[in-house]
Amino acid sequence: MHDAVTWFLKSHGWDGATLEPIAGDLSRRSYFRLSRSGETAILMDAGDDRASVPPFLKMTAWLRQAGLSAPGILGTDVDNALLLLEDLGPVRASDVMSDPNAQAEILDACIEILLAIRNAPPPPLHCPGAERLCESTRVADEHYPGADPGALDEFRVALKDVLSRLLADGCTVSLRDFHAENLMPLPHREGVARLGVLDYQDAFLTHPVYDLVSLLTDARVEVQPALRARYVERYAKASGDGLATLRTAFAAFSAQRNLRILGIFHRAASDLDKTHHLPKVPRVYRYLMESAQHEVFRDVRGILCAGLPAPDKAA
Repeated sequence: MHDAVTWFLKSHGWDGATLEPIAGDLSRRSYFRLSRSGETAILMDAGDDRASVPPFLKMTAWLRQAGLSAPGILGTDVDNALLLLEDLGPVRASDVMSDPNAQAEILDACIEILLAIRNAPPPPLHCPGAERLCESTRVADEHYPGADPGALDEFRVALKDVLSRLLADGCTVSLRDFHAENLMPLPHREGVARLGVLDYQDAFLTHPVYDLVSLLTDARVEVQPALRARYVERYAKASGDGLATLRTAFAAFSAQRNLRILGIFHRAASDLDKTHHLPKVPRVYRYLMESAQHEVFRDVRGILCAGLPAPDKAA
């Protein structure tokens, strides 16, 4: 533990607490659960990712103002990229979603949360256009084994066209990584507060379907196509979106997001030696290919398949 952490904990009355490392995400941030006298809190040490701290604080304030269960801020040292956070507990949604009843309860709550986020006045955030969203998928060209950048460029031409049309309808806040490992069941709370949310420092403005895609094409939790279709329909009914348009948007943003994730998982393995997501690659690949079955990709789905071999055939 470096001196800045020791001073930070002491200055907030947590010196002498026991520290338990918590598995983090694919960033360089580190997390620890602090325990003392029956109390707990979370220490976040962003390390050299200190640029993520101000947007995390901004989004925390916005989410809590909207009535959502982002962790309370108990202490800050922005200069040293340290935060002391409310502990939302050890149980993640991904720990319980193998139970169909629990999965349904969590997905129901998520629909309510996504609508609350959509209907709240957004904070100032960047809003990448279709070209930038497509460019972000090039991580797959660079890191996915056997990827053919030429073929993927052809696919991106079609993808950009679809995304451009969809984004013209307006944007809302996306937490960007709205999935089961970043959702914390809080059964003692009610309404949209009954699920805690984490890992939202990269929030941006985009099409409202983006976080629904994150939730229903989750690399960490199997979401069957029939269940996915049911919750797309439920979201359309609750939001007033046209179902056909929402299905097109879901397919397009699923293609964009999952193509990007395939590259990110392989990059994490090669550059950061974080290989624990590689077993999830076949599921992400399946989500991507399922999105390509939508009629909007009729002319390019074969190009995508040729440009991105299945995981068991990748070089």
